[in-house]
Amino acid sequence: MKISRTWSLLVALGFIVAVSGQIPVSELSDLQKKAMSLVTEHFYDKYNPRNHFIISSVLEASQENFSDGIFVRLHFKKKRSNCTRKNSRSRSCSFLKNGAEFSCFSCFWFENNSHNVESEFRDCAQNSQTEHREEQCRRVKEERVAPSGAFSFLISQ
Repeated sequence: MKISRTWSLLVALGFIVAVSGQIPVSELSDLQKKAMSLVTEHFYDKYNPRNHFIISSVLEASQENFSDGIFVRLHFKKKRSNCTRKNSRSRSCSFLKNGAEFSCFSCFWFENNSHNVESEFRDCAQNSQTEHREEQCRRVKEERVAPSGAFSFLISQ
């Protein structure tokens, strides 16, 4: 009896931790929503799926303001739905039970006071390749944050 109660508590705690790690799409900033839209557009262009994919969870969303731009980073999951892309506006679309799920990761550098993209990295894959993604994201940010001439100075040493 005591063991089953312990397992119940562990399962409940795991559920709370899993739910608390997700961010509602409604809480994203305009630039984060723009980034999500660009990633989704890229996803459909690259994979050309027949079915519509629905965002199942937002795992990470951050935005940093710098003097020469805004750095936005997103990590979310998209899952295949029972609707075709043509019928994707329907409210009755739901996740397929065993539908494909993609992990999408992106980093964008936007101009200040606009939605113009200056630098970006977008990747959606069925398996997570976080080391590669982290490196690409770091490059997008460092390209813009490093003072001019810093890179050439490092090479000449």
